[in-house]
Amino acid sequence: MAKILLVTHIFPPAVDGGSRVIFKFGEYLKSQGHQIMVLTSNANSSDDFTHRYKPVLNQGLPVYTIFHKPLKRISKLLAKGPIFKLLPFLKFLISCLRFHPNYIIAGPLPTSSVIYALILKKVTGAKLIINSSFHPTDPEFSQPLLINCLKSADYLWTLTDFETNYFHQHFNIPLSKMINVGNGIDSSLIIQKAPPKMSKKILFIGSFSAHKGLETLFAAFQLLPPGFTLTVAGKPALHHIDIPHNVKIISNFTDKSLSKIIDNCTILVSPSTQESFGLVLLEAMARGKPVIAADIPASTELIDKSKAGLTFISGNSPDLAKKIIWLCVNNNQTYTQNGISFAADHTWDKIGDRLWQKIQ
Repeated sequence: MAKILLVTHIFPPAVDGGSRVIFKFGEYLKSQGHQIMVLTSNANSSDDFTHRYKPVLNQGLPVYTIFHKPLKRISKLLAKGPIFKLLPFLKFLISCLRFHPNYIIAGPLPTSSVIYALILKKVTGAKLIINSSFHPTDPEFSQPLLINCLKSADYLWTLTDFETNYFHQHFNIPLSKMINVGNGIDSSLIIQKAPPKMSKKILFIGSFSAHKGLETLFAAFQLLPPGFTLTVAGKPALHHIDIPHNVKIISNFTDKSLSKIIDNCTILVSPSTQESFGLVLLEAMARGKPVIAADIPASTELIDKSKAGLTFISGNSPDLAKKIIWLCVNNNQTYTQNGISFAADHTWDKIGDRLWQKIQ
């Protein structure tokens, strides 16, 4: 059995999808009998780096909140994310040397987590696997230090063909270093039979961050004829957004209640302009729900491969409204069955096994 160090900025993940990937793969490895150690902050979400908070994890290290006011300037030189307090980090480093990991699995990329992972790789001699959760619209992916982290890793766990090809063409990273196994979901989400058809119920799941495209969805909703409803399930971010009075909000929910929320919709819409994979689309497919997403590379690739929904022109509310009406009216079983089959091939036991077979 191997000794594996997980490095990410929040753990367990509350909102951030990049941390969730690391957390879930760690769960899989632990279930296979491997020893797991974690380096993470004691923040509850990425937004917590901007203000003081109470520790939520015994294993999380405290960070310097004083650095997060000028964080944008710091990120131009280093990266956004946790800057651990020196003494707790040194204590962790001693524990890590005693643990002596064989593998370090780190991510997501545009955070300082991968910089710590590279340092620990050099100190321990462990193999480094980075999951970058890449989205090309984030300018921080062009930072030389972060690109150097990518090139210094032994393997890159990529989520899409787009990401794999982009790294090869733009950063000259050999294809042999990249393992494209995608993202995963819990097998418990897979529905056993086709769900009953709901009536014109639209669902959004995600944070209320600026790049999630909620303004586009709200504008499209106002263009729909009477009879449609919209539910937004997620948590507020630093980005302020005005939510229409006729939109239902679900702000507190757990992974266990996720399936019930999805089951109560007709379609799921992801208007996000920045995604590395689009995990919520996969979760909706698992529950037999057709999906609509903005035509950004990652979401387009996922829908093209699954044949479980439609894309709309990113930021174009009239086009989104048209696709919502069409999909609700023509909601046939083809999208449902395609989505369930695709999701069933992307459960964490299958994704975890494929990835582990490549890196061990």
